[in-house]
Amino acid sequence: MLQKIRLIFLVFVFQWIAVEASAQERDTLHLRNGQVMIGRLLAITLGIIEFDDADLNVQNVRYHKIKTISAGSRTFRIETIDKNFYYGVLKPSNTYGEVIIDNSLEEKAYQIADIYELRVLENRFLKKIKGTISFGYSYTKSSDIGRRNIDVNLKFTENKFNVALTASSIFTNNQGDKTRDREGILLNGFYDLDEVWLTGLLLNYQRNIELGLDRRFQQGLGIGRRLLLKNNLQGVLVSGLVTNQERDLEENSSGSLYEFPVQFSMNYFHYSAPNIQISFTSGMYFGINQDGRKRFDGETRINWEVISNLNLGIQFYSSFDNASLAGSSNNYDYGIVFNLGYKLK
Repeated sequence: MLQKIRLIFLVFVFQWIAVEASAQERDTLHLRNGQVMIGRLLAITLGIIEFDDADLNVQNVRYHKIKTISAGSRTFRIETIDKNFYYGVLKPSNTYGEVIIDNSLEEKAYQIADIYELRVLENRFLKKIKGTISFGYSYTKSSDIGRRNIDVNLKFTENKFNVALTASSIFTNNQGDKTRDREGILLNGFYDLDEVWLTGLLLNYQRNIELGLDRRFQQGLGIGRRLLLKNNLQGVLVSGLVTNQERDLEENSSGSLYEFPVQFSMNYFHYSAPNIQISFTSGMYFGINQDGRKRFDGETRINWEVISNLNLGIQFYSSFDNASLAGSSNNYDYGIVFNLGYKLK
């Protein structure tokens, strides 16, 4: 009996030691110059390795400086430029600039430069949210006008499913008269059907007093295709069907309006001195039950990470509607927004 108790105790101790060792496991970057970085692999995005070094904090390392990578502390979502997805870990390779992707079913060697994107499959919900939260303000003494803007851009990733939330607001204080000039809240979710095709839905709210729009609620379903898969560039073309409910500035409601959308989005990344991300979105909407109505919404964002977690941003936006809404005679709106933001990692 005593021997059994001792045996159980020893098994428990060894299991505890194994768990502790696993919990303390670290990822390793082997650099071409012979140096070794030990810590946590956070992401690989279009040629840049984001690594939390145990001594140097978060570092962005260009792929051509890496000999190989060992990362088995967590499970990763890995997408390669040959349009394959893997869910597994990285093992070191004896070939310079190469890693071995292990998804527990097979092991396959890839050049690090051919890894299009790598993300950690976090267990905690909040850890899965990445993005930026930004604020801006402008003021002119001569006209006593103060203009503020808020911008939120967040993304949640889970296996083949990802959700993106984009929200922005521009409001003006003109000698005590406050107006909400332009607002938008866009929530969309996409599911990867395979390496190239994806499907998704969107919920959207818009306000634009320059175009006479008090509010627009939009719902849509669509299908998309990845067109660009480069080590610093990605692009997606999406189309489908959307339905709108609009109200103009004179409080006239439209009922349900149906549109055929064609939207193209593109992201460019340059993480090495300067650390810049450029995103471009352009969407055309063709009215189905609106007598030839055509709309356009476009936006370009440039974010520069000055220091870790701190972004300077500039945003160019434009909107067109060939049908003038009551309360405004304008068909076209455009603007430039500057902001300072915090980056969630």
